[in-house]
Amino acid sequence: MQAWSESCLCQVVDVGWGAPGCASSSTAVLLQDGKLQWDGGSLWYEQIKTELFLKIKLVITSVSCLVNLLLSLPLLFVITRNPSVQRKLRYVLLANLLICDNLQLLLSTVHFSTCFYLRHCSLINCFMFIILSFNFCIVEVFFTIAFSVDRCIAIKWPLQYETIFSSGRKKTIVAAVWLLAILLTLVALFVALNKLPMNVPIERCHLFIVAPCLSDSGIFEGYSTLMSAILLLGSYLCILGCLLLLCWDTRLFLKTRRAWVTLVMQVLQLIFYSAPLLVDIFLIKNLKDKDDTDITIIAIFNLGISLVPLVYGYRSVELQGLLWKLLPLSRNTIQPISC
Repeated sequence: MQAWSESCLCQVVDVGWGAPGCASSSTAVLLQDGKLQWDGGSLWYEQIKTELFLKIKLVITSVSCLVNLLLSLPLLFVITRNPSVQRKLRYVLLANLLICDNLQLLLSTVHFSTCFYLRHCSLINCFMFIILSFNFCIVEVFFTIAFSVDRCIAIKWPLQYETIFSSGRKKTIVAAVWLLAILLTLVALFVALNKLPMNVPIERCHLFIVAPCLSDSGIFEGYSTLMSAILLLGSYLCILGCLLLLCWDTRLFLKTRRAWVTLVMQVLQLIFYSAPLLVDIFLIKNLKDKDDTDITIIAIFNLGISLVPLVYGYRSVELQGLLWKLLPLSRNTIQPISC
């Protein structure tokens, strides 16, 4: 344990924290009673008591998980029960997107429930939660890219659409997204697990706390920066490009109220999902009010996830019609909303 603590202390300097024997600094990081701490307090400056902090995050995540599940189940039921819908790539992507989002929120709920019960989490559990969350984020972004590309091709080359996205290619796209995300996750696990102590408890679980204690060579820091900057930012640029191209090709239809509502919801969903993610990766370690920022990030991020079924599912005229048919009074008295 002492060998690990000295190694961890030297790496803490890389993210701006001082450590005795590594660099001159007015504040040292110590390993006391099995916990990472400043010499004058906690590694993460606590604005809110840990119990209340974890309770707030648990409530936000639990409510988001329940709401998203209630919104997703009707869509998944309709998609899985209608072969005509399953033949269309966008609905296959939507089903996988909904499954990914619900798994991500369920993972967060279980993690925060465990942390709230124990009042802390171990370093290894924190790392596993971060990696799995990052895995689901990659899946979410890749499926969103595939969805955007699918819509662009459907608008620009409608006659060649079925040829481009044949049944075999649809399955290949879905499998490739999940396998690529799993592969990237396994790489991160391989790089880090042998370097990480198992049972060191920490009160705040975050990447910038875990990362300095993983590797002397900084491989994991470079890996996470590369994945975040190139993969995620590049993906967002691709999604934005497809959205702008789609808007240009359908500019005549954007004059309708329905088109504008759908477009605004898509933009808001992308902002609510991506902005907190990027702030959480790149900026939070340099902010003073980390507790407030972390709670705000998780609230907005979960809102971005919950908008997925509303934006990509319930705005679809075809899915609206199938959903209304499930209602007993819908045959002759109720019509789908057209706004």
